[in-house]
Amino acid sequence: MHVKLIPVAAAADRDVFEGTTAVVFDVLRATSTIVTALAAGYRRIYPVAEESAALALAHKHGYALAGERGGRKIPGFPHGNSPLEFWPGDGKESEALVLTTSNGTGAIQMASGAARVLTGSLLNARAAALAALKEGRDILLVCAGTGGAFSLEDALGAGFVLAELIRATGETPPMDDLAMAAYRLSIFYGNDPLGGLLDSRHGQRLLALECEDDLRWCAQLNKFNIAPVFMHDHIYVP
Repeated sequence: MHVKLIPVAAAADRDVFEGTTAVVFDVLRATSTIVTALAAGYRRIYPVAEESAALALAHKHGYALAGERGGRKIPGFPHGNSPLEFWPGDGKESEALVLTTSNGTGAIQMASGAARVLTGSLLNARAAALAALKEGRDILLVCAGTGGAFSLEDALGAGFVLAELIRATGETPPMDDLAMAAYRLSIFYGNDPLGGLLDSRHGQRLLALECEDDLRWCAQLNKFNIAPVFMHDHIYVP
């Protein structure tokens, strides 16, 4: 098993995903929202890159709809991209959710060529690591990035998953330099995950948008024991 980190999903060659287990991170906030919404009772989440396609899908099937651009809720959408909008849940355990975001939903679709696509965050770092390990393939840690650029918080999320994988196996797997850097980043922020999110450019943007509660939520390590899987067109908990 070899571990490789992709720093910005949009810049990746699609061929690199073939035959791997991909773990996708958009820590602030798409993958954190996805993990939270599924833990709250949603059965399926449809990640859609384009706003118009998300609207059409939600309206066609009567699904719940959430969307964000530039950190703000899309005008006219019932929900934005805050995980706190979906926790502790509203009793609609059988409902499906359509989600479109600036970076994360596109990154998930980008990884669809992998043999298995998992949704990673700080909230489910241990569960994502164990699920990836169980697959027995080479692992790609896929960071969504922000606007086509590297994001500290996504690399930190990848590092925490890698740290959990190392803890579970008791050994350090072969990995590329970017994965090693992410792992060392998780050690640096090991006692202060929130500090890592606040140090990020996107974290500061969300702070300016008065989303401090979201940052605190997304900084919780191993809150949920689920490893959501993206298959065909939706994300679910096996």
